[in-house]
Amino acid sequence: MALLAAIVALSGCVRAVATPTPLAFPVEADATAAAFPTPEVWNTFAPASIAPVTPIPPAAERMALPEDVEVWLFLGSDQEAPYRGRTEAFHLAFVNTRLSKASVISIPGNLFVFIPGYTMQRLNTAYPLGGMNLVRETLAYNFGIKPDRFVVAHPQEFGWLVDDLGGLDVSVLLPIRDACGGLPAGLHSMNGQKALCYVSYLSGDDEIDRTRRQQQMLQLLFTKLVQNGRLVKLPAMYVSYKDQLDTDFSLPELLLDIPLFLRLGDPQRLSYYLLGWNELRSWELPDNTQTSVLLPDADAVSAVFTRALEDVLQASPLGEIVLTYAAQLTEASAFSPTPLTPTATGAFPAITGTPTPTRTLPPGVTPTPGVTRSPIPTAIFPTPYPVTTPTDSGEYP
Repeated sequence: MALLAAIVALSGCVRAVATPTPLAFPVEADATAAAFPTPEVWNTFAPASIAPVTPIPPAAERMALPEDVEVWLFLGSDQEAPYRGRTEAFHLAFVNTRLSKASVISIPGNLFVFIPGYTMQRLNTAYPLGGMNLVRETLAYNFGIKPDRFVVAHPQEFGWLVDDLGGLDVSVLLPIRDACGGLPAGLHSMNGQKALCYVSYLSGDDEIDRTRRQQQMLQLLFTKLVQNGRLVKLPAMYVSYKDQLDTDFSLPELLLDIPLFLRLGDPQRLSYYLLGWNELRSWELPDNTQTSVLLPDADAVSAVFTRALEDVLQASPLGEIVLTYAAQLTEASAFSPTPLTPTATGAFPAITGTPTPTRTLPPGVTPTPGVTRSPIPTAIFPTPYPVTTPTDSGEYP
């Protein structure tokens, strides 16, 4: 599901309706690319530097996570690299690497929370204000967790991903009539440009509906990626996207996680949660702009996080669909060139290939001068992984 990462970027957003100009700051190389820093005293947070418009809630208690459970964070920025835009897509995952289970919690970007060192503000502003360090502090204060790994994607990479997977068939439940070329209710085949519009579109202040569409797209992307041996493309895709993505996932880590991704392709092993109207309420900012944000019910939000964590702690049998995915991947990898293996130093050899055609960006998206997509190499895949079965305790060897 680390791939959810590269995928979720997927929900990178460009607003489809008139909205205030988003924050955007150039990315500082050391602000987000560093590995997860040494944990500090958990309950030490910078105080507010600006008077809040609503009372600051107390810090959340730290969630007790078992050693085998990691927290992965997938963000979608509304600005192209190298700028840090608002993260309108915010998806957090509990991943149990021992039991091969995961749960995703999707959070609306305009959730009004305390940003340590600043004030009460929308969650989507933490990244442009202070990079991943501030995002981690914000999550720690408001939800009691800190991510171990992260991916921040931009609109460009999201469109590339959808197109590289051959497009998606998306079931539109609520029609969109004033954007995206018109999307009536029903099944639609979407390319990268239309899919980006679908996950970016905002009707009024209905952030929860947009977040629901982002989560739907996340599910579709991950499912298609693990089907029919498409994971064989993972090394090529990583090399192609890496110069634009902001992430601390390395290619060797992703390759080692491929058995995990195959198991998470079983719908019974991957669950989804959404912070919606049962946990949040709309509140109009007292600035005479008629702008609404979402305020959390702390107890209700905590209950969702608790259920999501409990999901990944329960062992599950291996579904037959996983065996099918593994067989498809084995067949696909048989046609790949020489397997990709680490050198004596633990590094992977250089990957080269032929350039890919220039991509066409969606309307309204301005490419960053001098930034082009890395060449897509010929797909290289390691020796096929055997599919193992769990022991009596539910663990995988």
